[in-house]
Amino acid sequence: QLFFSFKYARLGFAFDLTLWRKIFRKSWPLAFGIAFNLIYFKADTIILSIYRSQIEVGLYGAPYRVLEVALTIPTMFMGIILPILTGFWLSHKIKDFEKVIKMSFDFLMILAVPMVVGTLFLAKPLMVLIAGKDFALSGEILKILILASGIIFAGTFFGHIIVAIEKQKQMIWAYFLTALLSLIGYLIFIPRYSYFGAAWVTVFAESLIALIGFWVVWRTTKVRLSLNVSAKALAASLVMAGFILLFRNYNFFFLLIGSFVIYFVSLYLLRGFSKESVLEIIKIKLII
Repeated sequence: QLFFSFKYARLGFAFDLTLWRKIFRKSWPLAFGIAFNLIYFKADTIILSIYRSQIEVGLYGAPYRVLEVALTIPTMFMGIILPILTGFWLSHKIKDFEKVIKMSFDFLMILAVPMVVGTLFLAKPLMVLIAGKDFALSGEILKILILASGIIFAGTFFGHIIVAIEKQKQMIWAYFLTALLSLIGYLIFIPRYSYFGAAWVTVFAESLIALIGFWVVWRTTKVRLSLNVSAKALAASLVMAGFILLFRNYNFFFLLIGSFVIYFVSLYLLRGFSKESVLEIIKIKLII
């Protein structure tokens, strides 16, 4: 295609050093943040492989894959929302900026809360389904890591807002501190408590970075997030948990589909979402 395009236009390489410098100034804090993030996100598996057997590494690695898959949900969603937030912030449309933030937070909590609650009850059969009966013990590890997954939803949410309001530099120390403390925690608790120590330190690391992210966002924007929808999501999740307990001996897929239906019906009855809120989300998609 490149060869045939020469018939219609002359193509060549060009270097805009001014633009390069501008991009570098904005992106280097992100590079450091990602580097420190990789330390506390991957060091647990490495340290576990040094101090513990390969069997324990495997038992920890299987549920960790579930965490990594769950992580893609808030990352993709906030990646879509980020240009909208940036545009509203730079154009000083603060009311629109706040509105998108609040709607995005509610949407993520509607997904995160039932994911955490449901997994606490279905962790063992889920791991058996994914990895086999030999990984039944991984269900206990998943119960801990799913807490980290829920916290990552919030951390990813605040992390993208920080990029939108151009406060990346202020987060470098936070990522460094989190990486340092988690590394120390892994070295202390993994030799003693194996994969359970690794899982709980992961929960600590994600909680710390999410709290710092919240603080930076609040200090800069003064946006007050409502927990009303989150509370309703929790209430609907508890109804869902009751369904799981009542039919816990039934087929896993029946429980999974039934839980999904029970949760969203309960959430709708609790007015956790409405037709108007769905229309607002559609409007955001139209903006995109």
